[in-house]
Amino acid sequence: MPSSGVVLIASPSGPLELLTCIPQRPTAQPPLLFVHGSNCSAACFRAFLPLIASAGYACYAVSLRGHGKSWQPNAFSFHALTGLNAYVADVEAALAHLETAHPDAAPVLLGHSMGGSVLQHALTVWEAQRKQKSWRRTAGLVLLASGPLWGGTVDIARKWQAADAALAKAQSLAPASVPTSPPAPIKGWIPWLQSFAPKSGIHTPEHVRNKFFSAEASEDAVNSWFRDSKSRMESIRVSISMCWPIAEPRPVLAAIGRDAPPTGRKVLCIAAEKDCLITADVSKRNFDAYQSVCEGEEEVLFVELPGSAHHLMLDIARDRCADTIVAWLQGMHLKDVKT
Repeated sequence: MPSSGVVLIASPSGPLELLTCIPQRPTAQPPLLFVHGSNCSAACFRAFLPLIASAGYACYAVSLRGHGKSWQPNAFSFHALTGLNAYVADVEAALAHLETAHPDAAPVLLGHSMGGSVLQHALTVWEAQRKQKSWRRTAGLVLLASGPLWGGTVDIARKWQAADAALAKAQSLAPASVPTSPPAPIKGWIPWLQSFAPKSGIHTPEHVRNKFFSAEASEDAVNSWFRDSKSRMESIRVSISMCWPIAEPRPVLAAIGRDAPPTGRKVLCIAAEKDCLITADVSKRNFDAYQSVCEGEEEVLFVELPGSAHHLMLDIARDRCADTIVAWLQGMHLKDVKT
């Protein structure tokens, strides 16, 4: 079994939580760094990392500032001063730790939801600054129900509101003995903006399932996310910045190109069939944007996981998601991964 742990690593701004899951025997495989999404923390990967580490990959997951057990800015600093580049700086601190632990191997980056947005933005920035900061080697990028190149905040806000409205309607039709939730959402941006507050649209396990999990997901998966992974708030500045494009496909592919594995694989886009926030068609459009500028058939690949909702690392397709990532890393045919 892999060895799991948690460490606090230094960053210019403050200490960051880093989950580790290391194979018992050293291998020549690249290390993997996972970055969580909005309103979340590295804990969302805790049950997922051993599935991949068992295949010989050293796995790490960082909690960005303001999330998990990483340092917590005050509300003003977090909402007004914490932008995408601040999160990129946190990723850089985690990569510096990986470089010390694995000096001879370029890492593969994996981002879920907003974490995928952060990584796409980071690779675009790093490619532009390559001469000054050439140490940021990257051997691949896996986008897990990721925010798209064009940002996507407005679309996600609308879908967040629609999910709230659907849940409120379902609760209004429930028997009177069932406790009622807050009133039906007000039309517009207000319900989505409320998600930045501690009491938000994910303030109960029922609301969490409504937005992040499928109906088939276990109660334990939903409750464990609510208990261990939910962050106190999300940066308004980051979300607003994603109303506009945050990355370009060519620089992202170029940043990976020099350290891509012999298979030539650079980007894997994984979508969740039942994702109501970053729907599978959005992930497919993001894949299409990469495919339109790539040079080889294997450079950019797309997989849709049936049955899963947004948190596919914890939902019913969790094992298949891990198997798909390992198959991609090893150059196997992704259609051979069993459902």
